[in-house]
Amino acid sequence: MTGHSEFEALEAALPDMARSFVADQTAPHCLVVVPSMTFNQELLRNVVGVEHYEERMLAMLLQLHTPQIHVVFCSSATISEEIVEYYLSLIPGVPMSHSRPRLTMVSCDDLSPRPLTEKLLERPGCLRRIHDELARSKAGAIVCMNTTDIERKLAVELGIPLLGNPPDLDHLGSKSGSRETFREAGIDLPAGFERLRSMDEVVDALAALKRDHPAVHTGVVKLEEGFSGEGNALYRYEHGEDEAAIRAALPQHLKFQAPAETYESFSSRFAHMGGIVEEFVDGVTASPSGQGYIGPMGTLRALSTHDQLLGGADGQVFEGSTFPAAERYRRRVQDDMMRVGEVLQARGARGRFAVDFVEAGDRLCAIEINLRKGGTTHPMLTMAVITEGHYDPVTGVFRSGNGMEKCYYATDNLRADEYRGIMVSELLDAAINRRLIFDPVTERGCVFHMLGALSEYGKVGVTCIADTLEDAITDYRAVVDMMGELGAQ
Repeated sequence: MTGHSEFEALEAALPDMARSFVADQTAPHCLVVVPSMTFNQELLRNVVGVEHYEERMLAMLLQLHTPQIHVVFCSSATISEEIVEYYLSLIPGVPMSHSRPRLTMVSCDDLSPRPLTEKLLERPGCLRRIHDELARSKAGAIVCMNTTDIERKLAVELGIPLLGNPPDLDHLGSKSGSRETFREAGIDLPAGFERLRSMDEVVDALAALKRDHPAVHTGVVKLEEGFSGEGNALYRYEHGEDEAAIRAALPQHLKFQAPAETYESFSSRFAHMGGIVEEFVDGVTASPSGQGYIGPMGTLRALSTHDQLLGGADGQVFEGSTFPAAERYRRRVQDDMMRVGEVLQARGARGRFAVDFVEAGDRLCAIEINLRKGGTTHPMLTMAVITEGHYDPVTGVFRSGNGMEKCYYATDNLRADEYRGIMVSELLDAAINRRLIFDPVTERGCVFHMLGALSEYGKVGVTCIADTLEDAITDYRAVVDMMGELGAQ
C-alpha cells in the first residue's frame, strides 16, 4: 500500500472514529498535538520569536478537561514545567493530579528553523514515545497548526488520521485559492488577479488593475503563502501607471510589510511560490473575520466572529483580535463565512477555517481564507474551556456556563525591549497580586500564552476575558502598565 493510499484509508476511518468517541466517552482517546509551523521558513524568520509560536497550541492541553482524553504535545524544544503547570491550572474541575498523568510532552531538542513535523520524522525515539502512548488508547488523531505532505507522512507513520484539512486541498487556503473560492461563493472580493508566477506578471497585473479600475490608487502584491500579512507589499500608482513605468518603479517603490524584506528576496520568493495582485480597498473602517468548522463527518458550523487588530506600517500585519465582531456587521460576516464554508465543504475540506474581511462603507470585502489554526483559535478555545461556555451562532455572542455573555481582547504581540529579562514567575506573580489573572469565580481576567518568548524576546501573548469588551480592554491596559513596571525594575 502506498503512502497516499494508507493515508486515504486513515481518512476514511475518521468518521467512524468520531462516532465511536461520541458513543463511548468512557474509552481512552489520544490527541497528538503537533504545532508545526509548516510554512515557508524564510518568511517565518520575519516574525520575532517565531520559534515560540508552537506554544500557542498549548491551549490544546485544556482538552484534558475531558477525563478520558490523553494529550501528547510535541515541540521543537522543551517547554518548562512551570508553563505546562500554568495551563493545567486553568482547567476547571480537574485537579492537576488527574490531568498531568494524562499529558505526555515530547521534545525534539532542536530549535533549527525547520518544521516541527520534519524534526519528528527524523527522530525514531520521539515516534516510539508517541506510539507507546497511542497503544494505551482506543483511538487517536493528530491535531496540527496546518496540514501539508509532511503531516500526511507523519499520520501514516503513526497510523492515525489528521484532524485537519486534507493536504491535497491545502491550495484552497492560498491567496489565489481564496479569491477563486470567494467567486464561487458569490461574495464580494477586491478587484485583482491570481495565479501569478513572476514579477513580470505582477507588473502586467498592476497595470491592468489600474487600467480597469482608474480610481484605485494602490495595489497589493501578496505571496501565495504569506503569514500574518508579512508576505504583503504595496505599490502606489503615483510612481507610475503603465507597464513600462511600473517595471521601472517597482524595485524602488514596492513597500514591504516585513521590515527585513528586500525587492530581491521578495522577487525570489514570488518566483518560487507565486501570488496575487489586488486592489488596496479604500476607506477601510474595520477588519472583521469569521471562523467556522467542518467536522470529521462533514458537518459545517459557525465558531465565532472577531474584529482583527492590524498593525505594521500600512495596517497589513495581524496583531490580535477582539471578540465578538461589531454588531453592525457581525451577522453579515458570519453569513458570508458560512457561504465560503459551504464551498469548502463541497470540495471535501475539513477542520477549522477562517475568512478575513474588510469593511469599507457599505462594502464587506473578503480578503483571504486561512485553512489552519491561527491567531483567533487559541483565545476562543481557551475561553470556551475555562468558562465552560459556548458560542451561540443565532445571536453571535458567547455565553459562559453561568449564562453570562463574555467578550475578550487578545494579542500575540505584547512586546517591548524593556520586557526582556522578565521571568515567567515574575509575570504570573505580578498578575496574581494585581488580580489580573483569570478568576473562575468572577469569570474575568487574563490568560497568558507564548510565555517562552518573554525573557529572550520581550514578547508575550495575552487574552483578557470579561463581561464586556470595554472591561476586557481595561484589563489589557492594566497588563501593559504592569509589564512596563516590571520592565523598569
